[in-house]
Amino acid sequence: MSAVLRQDSNDITVLTLNRPDVRNALNDDIVGALEQHLADLDDHTSKAIIITGTGKAFCAGTDLKEMQTQGRERYFQRIRRMHKLVTRFRQHRCISIAAINGMALGGGMELAAMCTFRTAHHSAVFSLPEILLGVMPCYAGTQTIPRLIGQNRTLELALTGHQITAQEAMNIGFVNRLSESDDTVGEATALALQLIQHSEVARNGIRAAIDAAFDMPLAQSMGVEREHAYCVFSSEDAKEGVNAFLHKRAPRFKNC
Repeated sequence: MSAVLRQDSNDITVLTLNRPDVRNALNDDIVGALEQHLADLDDHTSKAIIITGTGKAFCAGTDLKEMQTQGRERYFQRIRRMHKLVTRFRQHRCISIAAINGMALGGGMELAAMCTFRTAHHSAVFSLPEILLGVMPCYAGTQTIPRLIGQNRTLELALTGHQITAQEAMNIGFVNRLSESDDTVGEATALALQLIQHSEVARNGIRAAIDAAFDMPLAQSMGVEREHAYCVFSSEDAKEGVNAFLHKRAPRFKNC
């Protein structure tokens, strides 16, 4: 049984965590499959990636039984692999959306945080419960989640292990959209189709510039914005977009 199922259609790739018997807990098989699929997508035609889970859970976090049997050094290797995976997802040309169909706990919440956007079923719950086990979030969650909800909110979640609802997650800015429908992938697909109709050149320039705002002093990050703006405004897509607007027609972007 594949740890991560893949489906490609309409410029969108859906990756489904597939360990329903343990609520899609993260193990080496899932991490390896995500690494491989992301590498395959470097040269694929897909423009968006959706991550979801099989069954009633998105991801219940790290597989603690596997972690306990592996030993410390092997788990340290997992942390390094996850950090690389988070970086690759955040910098990938494809928009990524977490379609959170159920609980997203610990590493599951961190997995959702690495994506560009998050949609969630109204019954989903979120937490960073590592503190309750005497450990800490370490799949880049202490770095990515504050960028979404701020330092104070993240500290509260990480230092209490408190669980929040999907509505609360949306109220604090972690979730972008809530779904009443059980078809969370369908909701995420609708968002993806809305996003990928625009220029990929402009889209990726915007993402990189906004990321720089959280990584650098203002004067330095404005320099990053300038560099990306020069590239975007020099693209064929920029010429096409302005020309289409002036001629009152829909643009035909070539992503170059």
